[in-house]
Amino acid sequence: MGILSKLFNKKKKDVGLEEKKKFEDVNTIQKAITENTNSTKLQYTGGLGFSIELKNEDDINVNSLPVGVSTGSTAKDSYVYEWFIKETGEIFYVGKGRGNRFKEFHQRAYEAEKIRKKYETENHFVATGLTEDEAIQLESKEITRILNDTNDRLTNRHIPLFTKRGNGYDRSPSTPKIQFETAPVLYACEIEEHYFGILHRTFDEVQYENLKAVAFITRSLRDEISIIYGGKLEKYKDEVTNTVIANGNKVLKSKFARSVTAWIYIGDDYVTNYNNDQEKAIVELGRQIPTYHLIDVWKHLKNKFGEITSVSKEEPVINAIHNRVPLKDIKNLNDWEKGFDEGYPYYEEGDKVRKSGNILGAIELFDKARFNGYNAPALYGSYAMAYRKLKDYDNEIAILDEAIERLKSEQNDNETRIMEFNERRAKALALKCK
Repeated sequence: MGILSKLFNKKKKDVGLEEKKKFEDVNTIQKAITENTNSTKLQYTGGLGFSIELKNEDDINVNSLPVGVSTGSTAKDSYVYEWFIKETGEIFYVGKGRGNRFKEFHQRAYEAEKIRKKYETENHFVATGLTEDEAIQLESKEITRILNDTNDRLTNRHIPLFTKRGNGYDRSPSTPKIQFETAPVLYACEIEEHYFGILHRTFDEVQYENLKAVAFITRSLRDEISIIYGGKLEKYKDEVTNTVIANGNKVLKSKFARSVTAWIYIGDDYVTNYNNDQEKAIVELGRQIPTYHLIDVWKHLKNKFGEITSVSKEEPVINAIHNRVPLKDIKNLNDWEKGFDEGYPYYEEGDKVRKSGNILGAIELFDKARFNGYNAPALYGSYAMAYRKLKDYDNEIAILDEAIERLKSEQNDNETRIMEFNERRAKALALKCK
């Protein structure tokens, strides 16, 4: 069994999208990994942020790597500092630097700067006279200490792995639990609620007269999708879309179209994003936009019209001419890790070739990647873009159908990706029918 299989203890059919991304990240940086079969240690400093130590066949230690990247300087002119609220002593930011860094404006520490503007704050040094590497190590240790041993809410975007608490940019603890066939809320993250008193907001109550020209909002689709729709997002979205159109209403592409009468969210989102969008709508359209959730619209239409069903439309014949091998003949079909190892290099080269303009050459390489067992959604996305460039809509539809079929067969939360591929397929079909 390979090191990745030992580490994640997953068979291919159990590997979710996040785990697949981890595998891809690890393999992408293979050149940065040193693995000596005569040694007991495997370590790398890639994007996953952890080191792996293999002591024997069944003993694997995984440790978080420090936050930050060293330039190699050995001068003892670095320090680690903290910003805290003077009245309460609560630490809200940990940083490292040299010179006057501790008191300068931090362009990328957006939430921390908002706190400095709202509250009277101070700073203190955790340690001074450090080398850059020492400062990186200490900064990570201090962030870990605060997240593990205190209730202080840090605003650092990047934190070490394996801390007891996260960085506070997810839904706040007061956010209602996600439930089946129940609209979620536009949520505040823990930092927004804790420091600025921002609270979550429910979606507007659906008014049928506002469904004349709707735009779907698909931003920030995450884990909530599988719970709300029970694995059948396509069903709910299709039924709403078809019912809206069947009753003389429109589905728009842009949420800031002049004629838009309502926004329909597929998932949830930060309430701050919603507020920003409404401010932009006032500037661009001169009005706020009623904002509904798909599940509420579905229920409203169901109450108004009775049982609603997906409308099956007769499609034109798809005549895709290609040299791809049938799925049953693909190598490593049931060995995701081996398929990645043997197929990914062809995909990587193919995407470079596609971006350079050699579309046919790219498709040949994508075919080789697919034949060798590489089946990541990225491959199918690149396939589709290549065929779109050639205006070969039949092959674009065919390859998207294969991608959707394979995603549906996996025991993973693939609904967001399936929805994206279905939307692209609909566009390809519309172009074919022109």
